[in-house]
Order: sequence, then C-alpha cells, then structure tokens
Amino acid sequence: MKTDFSKILIYGLGMMGASLSLALRKKNSSAEIVGVVGSPSSKEKGIRLKSADKIFTSDEFSKSPDWESYDLIVFGVPVDTTVTVISKLPSGFKGLLTDMGSTKQEIVHAVESVLTGEHRYISSHPMCGSEESGLEFANVDLYENRLCILTKPKGATDEAYSKIENFWKFLGMSTTEIPAHDHDKILSYVSHVPHLISSLMTNWVWENGCVREFTQNSPLPLTGGGFRDMTRIAGSNPKMWSPIFSSNQEEIYKALLDYKDRLDKLLSELNPEKPLDLKHWESFMEKSRIDRDAILKKQNDSKNP
Repeated sequence: MKTDFSKILIYGLGMMGASLSLALRKKNSSAEIVGVVGSPSSKEKGIRLKSADKIFTSDEFSKSPDWESYDLIVFGVPVDTTVTVISKLPSGFKGLLTDMGSTKQEIVHAVESVLTGEHRYISSHPMCGSEESGLEFANVDLYENRLCILTKPKGATDEAYSKIENFWKFLGMSTTEIPAHDHDKILSYVSHVPHLISSLMTNWVWENGCVREFTQNSPLPLTGGGFRDMTRIAGSNPKMWSPIFSSNQEEIYKALLDYKDRLDKLLSELNPEKPLDLKHWESFMEKSRIDRDAILKKQNDSKNP
C-alpha cells in the first residue's frame, strides 16, 4: 500500500504529530512534511530533532497559511484549537483534511458549519498515545497495529473517506467507522472517565495521611504494580485533557453517574454489618476477567496483554 501525497501539513507537531511525521518517513513516504508548532522554542526543538521538513510557528503560519498548497492537512492539536482552526478555513475549501481529536461532536459541527455542501473532511481518532506530551516524545511505531476510528461529517465525499482510510492503513492501522455521537459516548466509557478516575485515585491515595506518612519514611514506594498501572494516565497533559472534558461534558457526566450507581451497589454489598458472600465476590471477579477479555478482544487476538 502507498500514499500519493506530495505535501502534507501536520498542524500541531506535538507527540502525536511528530510521531506521525516519523511514521511516514519509516514507511518511505515521499511527501514533503510541513509542521506547525505553538512556540519558537518548539520550532527550535523540532528543527533539531528533524521532526518535519519545514516547521512554522502558528503565528508564522497564520500570516500566509496557503491551505491550497497541501494534498493533506492533519490537525494534531486539542479539540478546541481544532475547532478554532476549522473556522478559519476558506469558505468552500475542497482540500483533503482530517484531525486526531479525542471527541467528535464539536469538530463535526464545526466542519458542517464551515464547509457547507460537498467537502473532503473526514474526522479521525487514532486510538494510541502516551501520557507524555511534546514532540521530543515522538514514537515512530506509535500507529503500528492500532485502531483508527473514522467519523464522516455530512457532505463528506466517499472519495475523501477512502483516501483518509488508506492513509491510516498505510501507517499500519486498522479502521472502523463510528458516528460522532456514538464515538463520544463510547470514549467517555473507555477513555475519558478512566482518566478522571485515575486522577481521582491518585489524589485520594496521596491525601490519606497514613499513606503519605509511611511513603515519605519508606526508601521505596509502598505501591505495587496494580496502583502503578491504574494511575499511569493520571500524568497525562492537562492542556490536552481539559478541552476533552469540556467538549464531552454531558457524556462524561452520564457515564460517571452510571459508575457511581455501580460503586454504591458495591458499598452496600461490603457493608460490615452484613455477612460477606464469598461466592458473590468470586463470580464478580470472574465476570470482570471475562468482560475485560471481551473489551480487549483477547479471544480474537492473542497478542493483547
């Protein structure tokens, strides 16, 4: 498989965008890659690391964007910034565009408001990433053997969908199509609420006086692998996640209420005034194992951890 792009703009050369640039080079793409970063210091870093063939700051790029000169434009910035940049696209723009946003309804609404009629914007969500931010954390294999969710706004052409789908497949990804509303509901369960719970768990543990006292007096952490794994994503970039929470507030709220109901049920069953039903807890843990295997599709993919 190959791509036929000669010039690609990655608007947002952070960890995801820089990883995309490296992946294209690894796959022997001949396209010229132009990157946009947020600050002069990021530009200097990107030039030093050879993160793209040409790099502009957002201020430099905005003076003469020349959107029409690119075969493909990929937005790799937070959702709110993506929406702002979409609003600045030329009216009736027919270029091929996508993004890597973690929510879709706001982006799709912006696309349908600005690019009226037939257009070539397909929204994407590569299901990969890292708690680290910044182009210096780029990973050439970030997209390999991962899933990319595609969302098609009204007016998007089939030709555009095919080109964007082939682009991600060229990078080694599998694809699936999910409408914007369903995407945001699903992601509230599999990503957004887990990030909130991970952060809450970290605060909850450290703010316990007994935990803090003995941790501070211990030569090594008191935690095991379980706490480390469950709180890894608590270190994610706040500037990226706050727009996600804002753009998907309603679905996150509803998913958290569902979680709260289940937690309340667990509390009732753990009431010390009641005898503990060991069989119930055995079946509870067994169901969790089965459900996790189903979510991770382990029955179909032995490579999943």
